[in-house]
Amino acid sequence: MTVRAADTGAEQEFVSRELEQSVVGRLVLTNDSASAYWNLKMGVEGLVQRDQQRYAAGRDTLFQFDEQRAAGFAEVNFSLSNKLVGRVGGRGEYSGVLHRWNAAPRVAMAYQLNEKTQLSGAWGYFYQTPANDLLLRAEQPRQLRFERSQHWQLTYLRTYQNRTLRVEAYSKTYAHLLRYAPNPANDPLTPFDPGTYRTTGTGYARGVDVLLRDKKTIKNGDYWISYGYLDTRRQQRFDPVLAVPTFAARHNLSLVGKYWLGKMHTLVGATYTYNSPRAYYNPNDLTGYNAGRLPSFQDFSLNASYVTTLWKNFTIVHVSCTNVLGRPNVFGYRYGATRDASGQFPATAVVPSAPRMVFVALLISINKKRPADTNTAPE
Repeated sequence: MTVRAADTGAEQEFVSRELEQSVVGRLVLTNDSASAYWNLKMGVEGLVQRDQQRYAAGRDTLFQFDEQRAAGFAEVNFSLSNKLVGRVGGRGEYSGVLHRWNAAPRVAMAYQLNEKTQLSGAWGYFYQTPANDLLLRAEQPRQLRFERSQHWQLTYLRTYQNRTLRVEAYSKTYAHLLRYAPNPANDPLTPFDPGTYRTTGTGYARGVDVLLRDKKTIKNGDYWISYGYLDTRRQQRFDPVLAVPTFAARHNLSLVGKYWLGKMHTLVGATYTYNSPRAYYNPNDLTGYNAGRLPSFQDFSLNASYVTTLWKNFTIVHVSCTNVLGRPNVFGYRYGATRDASGQFPATAVVPSAPRMVFVALLISINKKRPADTNTAPE
């Protein structure tokens, strides 16, 4: 990590330039012939990276970090019986910018209950370095650690006659998340000091995802319903306490339907999405950190795909429109840095630049060996 500054003497327009250069290499060896009941895969990875950000506004300042990362991994796929299979593996990694190693063991198992149903589970550790924008400004990156998460996952899958039911429960715990030390005002709106970066944050996420898909009940039709429940809290970056992140919605629902109009060679579809109110930080609210709640997010979209040929090539003309009903969704609020005459921080809602978006695309598949089939619905 290097920081250089040089006075230019006169005030000038603020200019920001970013440059990222990286070289990545990977070598993987697989032994599929080791046995009928197991095979081995192993490999190594290497990364050399340089990130730079330069600012010019009366003073020329350069932020930079150089990373050299090396990793090795191995995994064994095995079969204990016709119904029980598994995978055991691990990954080791070294980061030059952090001057640290990590080791990540992982295990996955799957059991076939019958011809239609499977039960599977997985456990493992996962690591990542702090985000590049934070490493660029960290004054002492060697005091930081890899951000870590531990995953538990259990999945039930049933597939029969073009109907699918998938239920997945998961639990994740987070450690060594990057945090900023509290500023004197303990106010997330106050600028932070890169010298206070520490990987002391924690958190968790647990929930259930359900997917039901049916391609049989309605002739030429296909629909699915997905629902996700999420309970999560984290303390990272600005967070003074463990809190619900601003990007997390507790309830997430999606309804998708498609219908193939064979005589018109057209696939029509509709999607409805609902996300329950998300948390946000309101400096005017003294009841707690991230105690504010946005309105729920809702979107109803329509789309159509016309299948044809162009120069004997399979072609799709796709048209879609989001938020057909024009719902005024709010993604958050921006607050002023100073209080107004009433003693409140003025707020501005963050909303889409336009209530709807229309997308038109022409997709051409060039495949001389496979004739175009305009009588079958595209995926």
